[in-house]
Amino acid sequence: MRRILVTGATSGIGRALVEKLAQTDEVICIGRNADALKALSQIPNVVEAVSCDLSDSVACRNLTEGRDIDVLVNNAGALPSSSGFADLPPEAINTMIDVNFRAVMHLTQGALRQMQKKGRGHIVFVGSSAGLFPHPGATVYGATKAATSLFADALRAELAEWRIRVTEVAPGRTRSDLYREAIGAGASGQLYDEYEPLEPSDVADAIAYALNVPDHVDVSRIEIMPIGQVAGGGRTIKKSEMKQTS
Repeated sequence: MRRILVTGATSGIGRALVEKLAQTDEVICIGRNADALKALSQIPNVVEAVSCDLSDSVACRNLTEGRDIDVLVNNAGALPSSSGFADLPPEAINTMIDVNFRAVMHLTQGALRQMQKKGRGHIVFVGSSAGLFPHPGATVYGATKAATSLFADALRAELAEWRIRVTEVAPGRTRSDLYREAIGAGASGQLYDEYEPLEPSDVADAIAYALNVPDHVDVSRIEIMPIGQVAGGGRTIKKSEMKQTS
């Protein structure tokens, strides 16, 4: 039975993934919501439910100390504001860099050192279509996801001689709480009600597939999109839509 550490486990993709993986594996849940962590701790095979602020680098490194980890799923993400870059609060910039990228580096390094000693392991990065294609309103968020994507590719190449697999799963629009802090109570209406988004369980299924292929197979990247969302391309702005300055 593998022991899998999942960050961002208390809602959305993380919660769906914990519920799926705990059917066959032991799971360590990392999150911030105390009530949600308490509920997760009641699920069979959830061996720990730990509260941690991933913007704290020292706390991130401590998460891997003394814990036997076979699989690390870097799922936690932050999008505290959807403002244009010129209006983005400095604290929002820092939060996205800290949670979406810096924490991933520290957690991965700690887990990787264990995996190298054992000669096996699997590191999963939950990316985003925003890290593969430009998304207005997600400049910093997209940049952190793009950085993580390149980090995953470079790490995979660096680990070629080891039996340690590296997978990036990059979903498109997914029904989750990620945008609620950025957009507010209207997030559901603006992002989901008139569309057909991915469900957290869809992404969880993709991650579980990558984890459960034979040991000699490395699923390097999965891009998973709603049927109605197409990444890439361009948008032409009419003159009447352009902002005018005096």
